[in-house]
Amino acid sequence: MAQSTVPEDPADVDQLRAAGREIRALMREAAAAGARLVQFPEGAIVYPGKHVVAQRPDGSMKPADWSRAEWGVLREEAVAVADLAGELRLWTVFGSLHPLTAPNRPHNSLSAPRGAVPYSPHSGQRLEERSLDLMAYPRSER
Repeated sequence: MAQSTVPEDPADVDQLRAAGREIRALMREAAAAGARLVQFPEGAIVYPGKHVVAQRPDGSMKPADWSRAEWGVLREEAVAVADLAGELRLWTVFGSLHPLTAPNRPHNSLSAPRGAVPYSPHSGQRLEERSLDLMAYPRSER
């Protein structure tokens, strides 16, 4: 288990990038210590507080506004974590928001790249060609 700082605002690019950097630093530390698996908490890249996505300026609550979430940054950080898992050959499980089609709300999901599962570690697929899924085996060395 690794405990990282979990930001609450899915629109704060600096916090999202910092969370990704911290996760990757902890992954390197775990790998250097001989770990074969590292698991991060639910929402490791972001776990939005309701007040962040659903509070009006007067303090009253409204339906959550997911349009301001930085989905591209969230995806980039997830991909960077997955890439490092492959480089380190480290099973890595981490949580983050996953967008769904409207009108569905995003889900908080455990993620890692799917194309490198134990039965096919030499698939040669590029990460961009894979979706993120529940758990993954690190990609084979290049």
